Amino acid sequence: MAMFDRKGQIRIIESFLAIAVVFSAVLVSVTFPSAPDLSKQKSLASMGTQTLMTLDTNGTLGNLILQQNWTDIKTALDILLPTGISFNLTICDENGTTVNAEVIQNSNLLGREAVSVQYVCATRSQTVRFFVVRLQLAWMG
Repeated sequence: MAMFDRKGQIRIIESFLAIAVVFSAVLVSVTFPSAPDLSKQKSLASMGTQTLMTLDTNGTLGNLILQQNWTDIKTALDILLPTGISFNLTICDENGTTVNAEVIQNSNLLGREAVSVQYVCATRSQTVRFFVVRLQLAWMG
């Protein structure tokens, strides 16, 4: 009878070890992030560059920056970028100082894999000023 009790104890210990192995495997698989999808990142970068170039047609972007018209810049980005894409735009002058006093974004990018695109634009006025426009893009959801 004592022999059956030891076999039962060994089976219980074996089941606890099996549960521990399965639990640790699940924990390790959740902890390590998956590899980023480079094709999605390249398409976002291309889309961001195209959007900034379209917005800067005929010096529109430079003029909006000179007028500090952040609302119109955000509205234009909302129209030009497809739904399902989050963006954040930062504008710096030639010294690297941030120009836009207001945040230009449609949602928060925290926790998302974002792509950053930089674009240099110049104003079309008598005194030419250069701006570095940094557009960060990420897929929503």
